[in-house]
Amino acid sequence: MKKLLFISNGHGEDLVAAEIIKRLAGKAEISVLPIVGQGQAFEGLKAKILGPRKKLPSGGFSLRNLLYLFKDISSGLIGSTLKQIRLLRKLKNNFDLTVAIGDIVPIIGARFIKAPYFFIGVNKTDYYKWFGFHYTAWEKLLLRRSALKVYVRDKLTETNLKTRGIKVPQAEYVGNPLMDCFTLPKQRIRESDTKIIGFLPGTRSDAHLNMQDFEKIITEIIKLKNSDYGLKFITATTLDKIPAYMENMPFGAVLANSDLIIGLSGTGNEQAAGAGVPLISFYGRGSQYTEKFAKAQKQLLGDALHLISESDPLSIAAEVWHLLRNPAALKRMSQAGRQRMGKSGAADIISEYIKQFIQR
Repeated sequence: MKKLLFISNGHGEDLVAAEIIKRLAGKAEISVLPIVGQGQAFEGLKAKILGPRKKLPSGGFSLRNLLYLFKDISSGLIGSTLKQIRLLRKLKNNFDLTVAIGDIVPIIGARFIKAPYFFIGVNKTDYYKWFGFHYTAWEKLLLRRSALKVYVRDKLTETNLKTRGIKVPQAEYVGNPLMDCFTLPKQRIRESDTKIIGFLPGTRSDAHLNMQDFEKIITEIIKLKNSDYGLKFITATTLDKIPAYMENMPFGAVLANSDLIIGLSGTGNEQAAGAGVPLISFYGRGSQYTEKFAKAQKQLLGDALHLISESDPLSIAAEVWHLLRNPAALKRMSQAGRQRMGKSGAADIISEYIKQFIQR
């Protein structure tokens, strides 16, 4: 049986890797190396989890937040990185195929392995305007020289990789695999006189701070309420404690039932936009949803995301009511999100391509 290695570099990347692995069950001997975090997405799958699996304070965002970079270093970032490098050297020539998911870090890791590799650019897109968020020159060069296939997350990025600057002819858009990482329930909450507001605090260590801010926002939303609608508040979180007036639901159920989502999540916000749910965000207090990250996500999601620069609860609550009373605006946001995030089905296509490769 052929041996496959997945190298992933973040939460969304882990989710995509896990979806593809599910579709490869019994077809190969699979190992995974999560560069960031503990690889929880792979637990319960038929895959061997490699590496130190160390949880760091930044949750993988230290290069975008210098304060958390120092916290990561003091928590063992350097030692963890050295262990991963030593592991990659030991794994050299032990695999028949590598699947690198993320950015330049997994690309370099794949080259350590000395096996053919595919690259999946989950978090790389030309909708971003800032250096490093889209494909950099050295990423393009490495991919052009050595990747068998480069799966990109949108048509715009595919076109630009094939036609501009350092061309990457292996680039192909077959859908956005992030849209395969959740399931929408068949039945939805139906209360015609009630508006349902969803909250996504994220999955990282910031979640408890984000939930505290959400609680303050809900208080202001209730204060501004008139007799137009009833209100229901739902969330998707692994936190043990949530406000009493919130209902915790599976992630897909929150997307399916919310008229509007207030989100401080990275991948979760993107998936919500792709599901056609209008989004409100603001600058968070933790390591992930900083001003820079929020503005980058606004570049990515465009009109699907209403980004509020003033992070006080009253301003946010006022914007919530403004949108809830403006169906035309909500419809435009919904359409924009679906357009920016693209279609589902990529995980099926990519896994079939991998099956064909390992069966040669």
